Amino acid sequence: MLDLKVKNIAAISEAGFEFELLYPGSNERTSAFVTVRGAQSPKVRNYSRKKYNEYQLKETQARRKGKEPEQLTLEDAEELAIESCIVRIIDWKGISEDGVEVPFTKENAERILKEHSWIREQIVEESDQLLNFQ
Repeated sequence: MLDLKVKNIAAISEAGFEFELLYPGSNERTSAFVTVRGAQSPKVRNYSRKKYNEYQLKETQARRKGKEPEQLTLEDAEELAIESCIVRIIDWKGISEDGVEVPFTKENAERILKEHSWIREQIVEESDQLLNFQ
């Protein structure tokens, strides 16, 4: 029998999953860990809905004015990817710069994820992996 209260993927996804970052292009361990929400978590899904609705509203407003909707620039797409990634992060540990631990804050995450796209890619990949949230 499927008990949806016991296997509530949204709740499990919100609780988070911790994984170790690996250096890009290898399986070399970093000793840096990130705890992420799953893509099915309410917070991540609400963020996605909000961004989709904002885009749809801008598109509708442009068409009403007889204009073509603005195309998403590469910079805008990167900004959205970073923002989407930050929504998924619950916490991290073991990330440092010049030997000084960098605490997880929105500001630190924005800067690090902009400078290190490989970290962003791993966060989204682990968050999207449904098997991490069982």
